[in-house]
Amino acid sequence: MSVPTPDPDHQPEPGGRPPAGKAPGPVLAAAILLYIGGGLTLLYGLVGARVSGGFSSLLPPWALVLYGLLYVGLGWGVQHGRRWARRTVLVLCGFGVALAAVKLVAGGKASAIVDLLWPLVYVALLCTEAARDWFGRTPQPTG
Repeated sequence: MSVPTPDPDHQPEPGGRPPAGKAPGPVLAAAILLYIGGGLTLLYGLVGARVSGGFSSLLPPWALVLYGLLYVGLGWGVQHGRRWARRTVLVLCGFGVALAAVKLVAGGKASAIVDLLWPLVYVALLCTEAARDWFGRTPQPTG
């Protein structure tokens, strides 16, 4: 049984699967947002600044560094089609929605809506048909 080689023109492979090595737009957008968020959180942790609102404001600087590295790692995993990264982001989004709901009930409406927005954006991007196909494909051997 031979392994299909990726199309050099980045056209869809037979069966509508995305080409190996190139993430579809929604996946790339989610990865970029994870890189930016992780990079900013990492930067805030390194300079000792506090992130306003959300879970990050409760963490000491060293934990912000770890939290930022987690997000950067998830961005890399999502961009490269790693199923574990997509699942981890979706689980974290579930926690984010739950925490935002608690905050909304507790009375912090403006910040709770912003805290609710980001998980929903990630879920919307990572649950598109193109993203599901990207993460559902059989990984191609490298090298």
